[in-house]
Amino acid sequence: MNLADLVARTRSLSGIRLESLRTDEQIEQVINESYQEVLGLQPWPFLRGNSTVAMSAEATTLTLPSTFRYLTGVVLTMEGEEYRLRQTTIDQLDEWDSDEVGEPTYYARETDRQLRVWPAPEAAASVLVRGQLDFEPLTSGDSPVFAEQFHPVVAYRAATRLLQEEGDDSGRSESYQFDAASYLSRMEKFYLASNDIGLIRMGSQRERRRAR
Repeated sequence: MNLADLVARTRSLSGIRLESLRTDEQIEQVINESYQEVLGLQPWPFLRGNSTVAMSAEATTLTLPSTFRYLTGVVLTMEGEEYRLRQTTIDQLDEWDSDEVGEPTYYARETDRQLRVWPAPEAAASVLVRGQLDFEPLTSGDSPVFAEQFHPVVAYRAATRLLQEEGDDSGRSESYQFDAASYLSRMEKFYLASNDIGLIRMGSQRERRRAR
């Protein structure tokens, strides 16, 4: 199901079929909020990723090609030796000698995609970064990054929210909450029990379509 399909499914479930009541853009916003909630509920294996970045000798920062929600490991390799870096804060690094060069020990996040390493590597190095990838909102033509059989969870959660906002007293919102929970439970068993990492996505949906 792509975004247009999810909009149609959400309108059907909620009964809000007229754009005069809710525009497609408003429905899409609720869908994306529900989608991001689902992706944020668990450390889903299909969002795991890693990047390897080269660092020059005495460089202090590196830029990641992908945005990570959080990092689970940073390993720097220099002259055949591996250094597992420990995370600290930018404030802490600012207190230490910024010109020090040697065997790197710490890293801190400066921005979503930039890391600072201390001390700077004394020779050229490569850095392997592992973590949970950030996720982008759905735009026209995009589909959720997980298996299609679980896509309805997004529509059910979105319809529940819309009905609650409209003051639903029909009992449908409670019913849809149950349906959404059922989809989510099956999704957790499918991904977390099997530890399936076959759906890792790197980069944006639009970039992936161009690559295909």
